Amino acid sequence: PKLCQGCLHYGQCTSAKHGRKIIRLALEELKEKLEVQYEASKEIYGRRKERAELPFGHIKSNLKTIGFLLRGKVGVNAETSLLATCFNLARMITILGVSSLIEKLTALRIPVMA
Repeated sequence: PKLCQGCLHYGQCTSAKHGRKIIRLALEELKEKLEVQYEASKEIYGRRKERAELPFGHIKSNLKTIGFLLRGKVGVNAETSLLATCFNLARMITILGVSSLIEKLTALRIPVMA
């Protein structure tokens, strides 16, 4: 049909000789636009897995943490800080080794509260 030949979706909808009506939902164009953006940002999401997900995976699997034991903002912040410190210590031990880490921490001469 001559009307269909000028359509952007020509050949996608039907092979009938009298054509067919295509009904597109209002948000369908937005959905297609978002799908294109998603394809373009897959690489960014891939890099996120390399860096940001590592600490959370380590904390969940190696430190056996599924949720917070404490309630309230102060408690959750304290627990998060403790878990982050454990993660950072584990990383430093992996990178430097125990003896080298002890040497470097001793050299800092940080006063210890009694």
